[in-house]
Amino acid sequence: MKMKKYFGSATAAVSALMLCGCTANFDHFNKDPNAASEEESLWGDARTGAMFLQMQQNVLVVQQSGASIGTDRYQTVEVMGGDSFIGYFGSGNANHNSASRYNWNQASWYGDMFTTNFTRTMSAYAILADALDENEPRLAMAKIIKVAAMHRVVESYGPIPYIYFDGVSVPYYDSQEDIYDTFFEELEDAVETLIPYAQTGESIFSDWDAVYMGDVSKWVMFANSLRLRLAMHISMIAPQKAQTQAENAVSNAGGLLVSATNEARLNHTGRLSTYESPLTVITGWNDVAMGATIDAYMNGYDDPRLSNYFNTNNSGNYSGIRGGLPASANKSDFTAGDYSEINTDMHEDVVWMKASETYFLLAEGALNGWSMGGTAQDFYEEGIRLSFDERGASGADAYIANSTAVPAAYVDPLGRYSANAPSTVTIAWNNGDGDDLKREKILTQKYIAMFPNGQEAWTEHRRTGYPKVILPVNNENSSVPDDTIIRRLMYPEDEYNTNRERVDAAVPSLLGGADNCGTRLWWDVGN
Repeated sequence: MKMKKYFGSATAAVSALMLCGCTANFDHFNKDPNAASEEESLWGDARTGAMFLQMQQNVLVVQQSGASIGTDRYQTVEVMGGDSFIGYFGSGNANHNSASRYNWNQASWYGDMFTTNFTRTMSAYAILADALDENEPRLAMAKIIKVAAMHRVVESYGPIPYIYFDGVSVPYYDSQEDIYDTFFEELEDAVETLIPYAQTGESIFSDWDAVYMGDVSKWVMFANSLRLRLAMHISMIAPQKAQTQAENAVSNAGGLLVSATNEARLNHTGRLSTYESPLTVITGWNDVAMGATIDAYMNGYDDPRLSNYFNTNNSGNYSGIRGGLPASANKSDFTAGDYSEINTDMHEDVVWMKASETYFLLAEGALNGWSMGGTAQDFYEEGIRLSFDERGASGADAYIANSTAVPAAYVDPLGRYSANAPSTVTIAWNNGDGDDLKREKILTQKYIAMFPNGQEAWTEHRRTGYPKVILPVNNENSSVPDDTIIRRLMYPEDEYNTNRERVDAAVPSLLGGADNCGTRLWWDVGN
């Protein structure tokens, strides 16, 4: 292993990265290697391990006490972002602009994914890339984490500085297409590096790996499944490239995530990775409840997973909150027990990717005519079965065979903001249906199975138009048409204050429109 630039210890490395606030301030990350003491040279695994752990903690950002990052960051990035846009959650707190009032006028909130997930992940990776050889398995694992984190950032904002990011210079923003091409190359390279270790059953970085505890074979499965996910994201803008990438992922000898025991999740306890379940903490703040869209689908289908996802309200029903409430909404009206809270406990892990998602990706790929190794129907039905298994629910076969149940109308317990059913799509597969209806079935069941990964569900809705959603009561965001939902997040004010030259070079030329919530991203063309 080559040794380049050092921090004094794992703690020092984490502390130094806490100072990072934006892409314009990276020159303090590195230290002259000649200044490393003999004692420091013994900290190689701890230094790299600390950076590896930091990357994992910021794929879906969790509490990081050493960096003064709390659960409120998960709230602004996840719950008030894709989770609410797609109707997994609602909020009766009128101060939570995106989650309840459907606007973003709190600049620090919409920038949190950029200033936290992006900065802390990319900065840590830059240090690892500088310290490790290119063919190091630890770097290959870190590369997979980087892609897992950064595709979410790109799918929230659009172009970002990525390809030439080194933690020292201030690179220009890259186009979404170029970034996706790099994602695919990085995943392919990582898998190629890790396959020999996976085949021998070698454990790597086990003391620092809070996801797979050093099991390389599972990192390969995750990388292949992630590659399949990203291929599907671009399937409507670059269908041939998407097909090639998807088929290569499926045919790779390392396999895919197809078992609940292999899903990618950040374990909430472990070496330095202890955190409290963010949804449990936020629920305790009375800031989140069931959303209206998932209410309509799961109640209409009489879904056996409902009790696993949510608790009943004070009337014994499962009732959600609709987005876009007026600014005058009184929070006390929505926290008196009329709406369903999330069924969660402090010991739940944050999940990056479920195995059931893989089957729905395979189903849509087969529907597209790609070589996935099976039929769309078989993959679709297995995805539902596996989701039931993941949730410990029974009755999957009866649910799959149900050809009559349809989404329900949304009934507001307070009688104020009820809405018509978002769709009439049924569950049972029918080979006589057209491809568009089959796609809606796949995406609808995928939406239910992926809960609470709202970021990914938001991406899939923007890409396909499915599942159909219940629109906000009031749309305060003038850049977003009333017949759709928020398409992207705006770049944070910090970027304009410290990196304006780079942002101005990207908007509108690379973004393809103005820096507002209504501009569609490169792959957002299918609906």
